[in-house]
Amino acid sequence: MAKKSFKIKSRSKRSWSGRGKLVYNMRLDIDTGELEKRFERAQLALDRSVMNSMVPFMPMQTGTFINITRAMSEAIAGSGAVVAAAPPYGRFLYEGMNMVDPETGSTYARAGAKKVLVSQYGGKTNARERLDFSHGAHPKAESLWFDAAKKEDASEWVRVVKANLR
Repeated sequence: MAKKSFKIKSRSKRSWSGRGKLVYNMRLDIDTGELEKRFERAQLALDRSVMNSMVPFMPMQTGTFINITRAMSEAIAGSGAVVAAAPPYGRFLYEGMNMVDPETGSTYARAGAKKVLVSQYGGKTNARERLDFSHGAHPKAESLWFDAAKKEDASEWVRVVKANLR
């Protein structure tokens, strides 16, 4: 790989100080534009690679949840953040924990109600604590899919970043 050099402009100005010293004032301008472009390109590639790596570990029935999560993640791609689980039900899917309405114990919450974990519900409910994911569409589906993707693809993410920094 050929190394690229930065454009460096220097200006010097010679003057005499009040105490009889010869003083040079130097100014150095370094063009970091190319380096910044590489970092931006690498960050965008990393964000997209992380999202792609998570998909096989995400639960899927119709694909809507994954499509919404992808769209939200793409909207912020290049920022260093990735949306791993889109609302409204992404939180409990990602954690793999079932959530219920705090008053009724139903997995279907009333309008405006904020669900709680089954373990936090004080009444009687038929809901199970842990979610069971279907493995038909995604055999590797599991909770905490970012961690699973990282475990499997972290070295690939490093390769993607290095390739985009060149």
